[in-house]
Amino acid sequence: MDHLDEISVEELQDALDRVEGAKPTQRLLAAIAYKNGVNQTELAEWHDTGRRTIYSWLMRLDTDEPLEQAVSDAHRSGRKRKLSEKEQQEFEETVHRSPEEVGFDAPAWTPALVQQHLAETYDVEYSIPSCRRLLKEAGLSYQKPRRTAAESEAEEQEAFREELKKKRREMDATVVCIDQTKKSVQVEPRAAWFPRGTRPSVELSGQRDWTCLLGAITEDGDRFFARFEEYVTADHAKHFILASCNEFEEDLIIVLDGAPYFRASAVTDLAARDDLAFVTLPAYSPELNPVEECWRQLQAALSNRFFGSLNELTTAIDTAIDQITVPKVSNYF
Repeated sequence: MDHLDEISVEELQDALDRVEGAKPTQRLLAAIAYKNGVNQTELAEWHDTGRRTIYSWLMRLDTDEPLEQAVSDAHRSGRKRKLSEKEQQEFEETVHRSPEEVGFDAPAWTPALVQQHLAETYDVEYSIPSCRRLLKEAGLSYQKPRRTAAESEAEEQEAFREELKKKRREMDATVVCIDQTKKSVQVEPRAAWFPRGTRPSVELSGQRDWTCLLGAITEDGDRFFARFEEYVTADHAKHFILASCNEFEEDLIIVLDGAPYFRASAVTDLAARDDLAFVTLPAYSPELNPVEECWRQLQAALSNRFFGSLNELTTAIDTAIDQITVPKVSNYF
């Protein structure tokens, strides 16, 4: 289903707004659920149909037609190319330049932007899937860019560091970093070394159980983790912070991200205590949180492993956490 990597949930939802009839609606809803992590076996159960049917629904979207036509049972005919050979060459040269150089206020090419460019420049009409195909043929690929700190982000990170220094001047306290992660019984494939010429695979569990973890590490190299089979709430965060106070037995300056459960009053009201202070990380700055390194090590320990039950997964998690090397907090900010 590689073709679905290049179709966004927003495109599917837009098509959903335009279709009529139960079947096209059902097929688009299945595609949206698949994009959100529901596998084909689960979709077959949800829609009371076979897995082969789900597969055929999703394969309908591997087309140059508009999505609303692709999921319809009406006769669908492919569209012919409308650019001449010379125009095609000009187009390919254009998309290898930044859209800003061509006059668009956009950082990168998208199928919708290509559709607009073709209409305005060559007076031709292409569907979004056809624009996606044109981008592929021009040598572009669908990939996630790496984040680099913009000037405003750099300022926010500097403000965070200054706030942390201020708290340290005000309090004789230990810095503690906190973060959350979720682990599922489902196998998480990871690149590894296999014999050349083989097609490596990992066994898939039919289980859908999962567990959440909250982790805290201190600047002194101490650690504290809690695991539970519920989504993290403000109450979980509050009790974890209070448990950390008992665990470390010191005044604490707690560094955490802007997750909703950390911003809730149940947590922020704890700042009234004399032994606690909070400093919030800048938005989109996981690289500043050393607990992320703990989660990376946990991920490496669990990847490519089959877990037949939640109990097997949690046992593996507990073993891996005991072996985690706690990073130096001072290296992060």
